[in-house]
Amino acid sequence: MAEQALSQELLCSEGGRSVSYLFNLAQLHNCLQYEQDPDAWAVNGHCHYLRGAFAEARESYEWSLIFPQPPSESHIVLLRLGSIYLMERKLEELRVAEEALTVANNLNIENAEVWAYLTLICLRSGRQTDAEQCHKYAVRVSFSFF
Repeated sequence: MAEQALSQELLCSEGGRSVSYLFNLAQLHNCLQYEQDPDAWAVNGHCHYLRGAFAEARESYEWSLIFPQPPSESHIVLLRLGSIYLMERKLEELRVAEEALTVANNLNIENAEVWAYLTLICLRSGRQTDAEQCHKYAVRVSFSFF
């Protein structure tokens, strides 16, 4: 519920960062210091991701995944975490990004965005054949919705 409220505030306010949005984000951040809830960490990650603070989003997403119970929408967390790793272009984290995207793919094999990110990872890793296969799946699932 907090995620939906903050998302609405971010989308509706001018410039995206109103006083109300920042206040609620601060309250959520304070809550995270006392709560051991993976969903709260995921929501915090989503807030940072939506405002373009990818380092903070990465940290929150990583925290949300350390608990025995994963966040309720772990496929979104994994997808965004993988995309952040790709944006950061950290070669040592490409393997982690690929693992995260593979899990996201297993949760929803029809997500063209996941296939596209996997294509990028394969290209950056020099695995041309795998990249071509991932690209074919990305195109196939993106056109299957029309």
